Amino acid sequence: MGTGRDDRDLRQSIVMACREMTASGINQGTSGNIGVRVDDGILLTPSGLPYDQMTPEDIVFMNWEGGWTASEGNVPSTEWRFHLDILKAKPEVGAVVHAHPTYCTILAIMQRRIPAIHYMIAVAGGNDIPCAPYAQYGTAELSRLALAAL
Repeated sequence: MGTGRDDRDLRQSIVMACREMTASGINQGTSGNIGVRVDDGILLTPSGLPYDQMTPEDIVFMNWEGGWTASEGNVPSTEWRFHLDILKAKPEVGAVVHAHPTYCTILAIMQRRIPAIHYMIAVAGGNDIPCAPYAQYGTAELSRLALAAL
């Protein structure tokens, strides 16, 4: 079906991944979000809902045009735009995970790339991890800059 109504296991996986982000310390509070590609759009974490309260039914379905449906009155993450734009522009990508690890946040504030000090950076496909310039959260400008950095 693809509308997110018949994919409870995938929705549950998103909830569990969000909780693991917090447990591992790469996220604080309700910051960060996950978007996962499905047949006719994406499944996306809702805005402002603490992960320990989130259920599979809270995950928002968004179609490729940016229209969305959700139960419980949830709205998509304020960062929905870059999830949608990245997944549309890069069909080989199955998911976008946006987190706020402390040291990565510091490097981003300082506008510094993460140098290739670990082999996993090469596995990710580059010589370093670039830092996109600052733009206000949730804006088309941030989406454009994030996509350009990728």
